[in-house]
This record gives sequence, C-alpha cells and structure tokens, in this order.
Amino acid sequence: MLNSVDAGRRLMLRAAVYPLAAVVVLALAFLFVGPKHALGALVSGLAVVAGTALAAWVGLGGGVQAAGSAMVRLFLGFVLKIVLIVAVLGMAFFWWRLPPLALLAAIPVALMFQVLALARR
Repeated sequence: MLNSVDAGRRLMLRAAVYPLAAVVVLALAFLFVGPKHALGALVSGLAVVAGTALAAWVGLGGGVQAAGSAMVRLFLGFVLKIVLIVAVLGMAFFWWRLPPLALLAAIPVALMFQVLALARR
C-alpha cells in the first residue's frame, strides 16, 4: 500500500486550504473594482472549496473498501462537486446579480491552486 486513508484526508484538506487563500487574495484584488466583484469572486471560490471538501468527504469517508466501490464514491464526490459549483454559480448570477467576470475568474484560480496543492510533496 502506497498511501493510507489518513494521508489522503490530509492531502484533500491541503487541497481545500490553498485555493481558499488564493480566492481570498483574488477577492481582495477585485475589491479595487467594486464590492460586488469581490463578493462574486469570493462566492464562486468558496463554492469550489466547499465542493472540494464535499468530494473529499464523500470519496474518502467510507474507509478502506473494494476498488469498485471506492471508485464509485470518488466519482460520486466529483459529480457532487460539479453540481454544487454550478448551483452556486446559477444562484449568484441569476438571483444575486453578481458580475459574471468575477464569478468566472475565481473558478480557474481556485482549481489551479488545488492542483498545485495536490502536486506539492
């Protein structure tokens, strides 16, 4: 066995904390444009971070399992992450009328820092 479940949980926690810091910095930068832009970046970035935490909880919450059920849990976690992000984006754009540029800018920033956190040793 190369990795324990606990090591996977620690890795997913790091994959949620790094993007959170990057999204806060991006929201502070958007604050110079306006408060609605900063709120938009923060909302969509937090959706990515919450989706990552949800995916980790669903994917790694079952402990040691057979390969098939572990893959199903990981895939279900990923699907729930995407559904959460799309739902928050829809609410932020249509109900709260937040600027689309700020909403869409935070997603690649958060995902990029998530990948960097997972790639770091």
